[in-house]
Amino acid sequence: MTEIEKKTGMTDAECEYWDNYYTENTFEPGPNLLKLGIKPGFANNTLLLSDLDKEVAEYLRTQARIFHRSQAQVINALVHEKLAVGV
Repeated sequence: MTEIEKKTGMTDAECEYWDNYYTENTFEPGPNLLKLGIKPGFANNTLLLSDLDKEVAEYLRTQARIFHRSQAQVINALVHEKLAVGV
């Protein structure tokens, strides 16, 4: 058993395969923020809206910009409004 097999539990051929695979195929652990228009350094101020409808996401961005609030604050206000009405 080689040193790599001891450390990884994989053969040299398996290690080589996965090394080549991740070298040739980009791994993205989450949504590509640059493709969503989020600049580096601003991700912490941006709610990831990938699961929302396009219209809803645009509404949140617009409301946040108009009222100088974060998108999370806009969502909180909408939910509190619904809670107050009793819906």
